[in-house]
Amino acid sequence: AVVSTQSTGQQNGYLTLSMMANKGIDNPHTVISRYPDAISLSSGCLSKATLINAQSVIEEALLADGYIELTDWMFDWCSPADEDRLVDLVLAGMVAEKYRVLPGKALISVALLNSLLGQFDARVAEQAAVDASNPKVLASLKKFDDASSMLLTEPKTKKAKGGKRGKGGKGGKSRDQDDEVMVAPTPALGPTFLSPAQIAAELSDFSVFQSLEPKEEGTLGEIGDLLKKQLDEKYRLALDEEVRKRTQKSSKAQQRADEDTINNLYNTVILCEKGLKVFEDSVKSQIEKHILKTIGTDLIRATFSILAEEYECPYSGDTLKLDSLIPYLPKGAKPHGTSLITSITSGSDVAEFLENYSALTDPQFTQLLVRKLDKKKERNLVFAKKQALLESLKLEEKAGELLNIATSLMFLKQQSCLLHIPGRCISSVLKVVSAGLSEEQQHLLEGLQADVVAELRGEAEMSVERKQALRGLVTDIVFGKHDE
Repeated sequence: AVVSTQSTGQQNGYLTLSMMANKGIDNPHTVISRYPDAISLSSGCLSKATLINAQSVIEEALLADGYIELTDWMFDWCSPADEDRLVDLVLAGMVAEKYRVLPGKALISVALLNSLLGQFDARVAEQAAVDASNPKVLASLKKFDDASSMLLTEPKTKKAKGGKRGKGGKGGKSRDQDDEVMVAPTPALGPTFLSPAQIAAELSDFSVFQSLEPKEEGTLGEIGDLLKKQLDEKYRLALDEEVRKRTQKSSKAQQRADEDTINNLYNTVILCEKGLKVFEDSVKSQIEKHILKTIGTDLIRATFSILAEEYECPYSGDTLKLDSLIPYLPKGAKPHGTSLITSITSGSDVAEFLENYSALTDPQFTQLLVRKLDKKKERNLVFAKKQALLESLKLEEKAGELLNIATSLMFLKQQSCLLHIPGRCISSVLKVVSAGLSEEQQHLLEGLQADVVAELRGEAEMSVERKQALRGLVTDIVFGKHDE
């Protein structure tokens, strides 16, 4: 029986305890000891040649496919303890830097892992671009960066309790009492990419795992766990870069241009607000809403873009989400910023808007220089607006737009204020304007207004001659050629 068993062992490269028991051998370990190169296991033994052969199978699989599971090479007669030992013995003869062992004992090459990481690059970049506008993600990133910075500084310490007494057993201070225990700060988790389960779901669609489908159900999840830390790191780096690009400082020339634009808008709102006092409350409210939703919105978007740059908030241009800037503002500025957002979305009080705007752009909160114009510069701004309107009056062919421009010019002449109104308020403004016109001009204006309304309703097209008559009337009024 022993001879037969030895022959079987030489042929198979291994012997099992159950195999020897079936042949009536009562002392299997004695038989195993006769093999000088045998590797003894709790369930049997195998030869060094067999072990080397298993190692070759693994190395070839890792080289060809980058991946091999335990069931692809492990002997089915091995107990769990034997499997652990054989894995250790096989890996001892391999270059550890070239592979990783999963909890389920499957092996995956570092080359394949790097390839898998690379296949997530586009998804990482896409997610980072989206999350760079997500306040919660950015808050998490800031906490993570702050915690990481703390780890680079000297860790906190605390005095160790106890210690030996000094001389005489009391009163003295021992060196032991000054011993300090290093306490490292706990890093914040920070924003993360995908969960291991989500990574596993993505991996299942990769071609390598469609042609080489894992036998064990949890293998892809284990690979997901292995990739998660590196994917999270790649994602945070991509997010950092995206945020950096969005918070790059503008050139000085661009900053001056932006500041000029902001001051122009700000003073335009002021000059529009001055003329509101001549209207009834119902009309005044409609005009104020229009001013806030148009010029006011442009002013706030331009101003918030400057503040976003100052306070390193990754929102600018088309990506600017107004309410997302608020958490980045100083405590004293936040209420004003919130009120301004409310004003341009649902407000109808320009005076309140200007008050909050002035508070938000106070020098204590921003380097942006916003200033009201002096009388001379105010006159220059009004003159520039008048010239722009006169030029538009010459070129505009749409009846509705032409009447709007005409109304603004006549109002500017009478009130020395700018006008910015929705179309539905033109009739109300013309009532105010008509009060300063001669009867003949009033009659002509009423007829021209009726022509415009008829065209807007699709009843009749306003003739070229009537449009020219409207231009002539406005020109006469603006340059003082009308009865007082």
